[in-house]
Amino acid sequence: MKNVLIAVFLFGVCFSTFSQEKRKIESDKKSSFINYAMKHPMHDWEAKSTSAKSVIVFNVTSQKIEAVAVVVPIGSFDSGNSNRDSHAIEVLEALKYPNVSFSASSIQDSENQVIAKGTLNFHGVSKPVELKASKTLSKDKLKLEGGFYINMKDFGVEPPGLMGIKTDEKITIKYSMVFTL
Repeated sequence: MKNVLIAVFLFGVCFSTFSQEKRKIESDKKSSFINYAMKHPMHDWEAKSTSAKSVIVFNVTSQKIEAVAVVVPIGSFDSGNSNRDSHAIEVLEALKYPNVSFSASSIQDSENQVIAKGTLNFHGVSKPVELKASKTLSKDKLKLEGGFYINMKDFGVEPPGLMGIKTDEKITIKYSMVFTL
């Protein structure tokens, strides 16, 4: 929660000094999503959330992203199996740590790729990460797509089990964020 508040504060400071060339743009929730995938020896699954709030600072003149922040509620992921989703909420202690967040102001933005160096906050643990996304820019839309892996144990989460067998420690995250310019 502390990192979410810091990210909101930093965005507030940035926005107070904005000129016409910089704009705060929220992602289109209808077109954007984040999903995670996990593996277990008996089966694999994915869960999707369309409830992420993603905001970028976009420089209209240079057509480049200067900052990004994303917050997604743990309870918003849907795997198509309500028992699995309830267990995930329990294992991830979503009442205590309701959100996963990422914020970055160190951005390398080229014509078709964005590299964001920032902080990922998951299960109350903050870690520096570097995320790479493909960038598609049209006249009125900006789309960022990418993926990365995290190890649950790095964030203090013990992998859940089924029938006495634990899941893989690695979680695969994929995202697609669409912004209307």
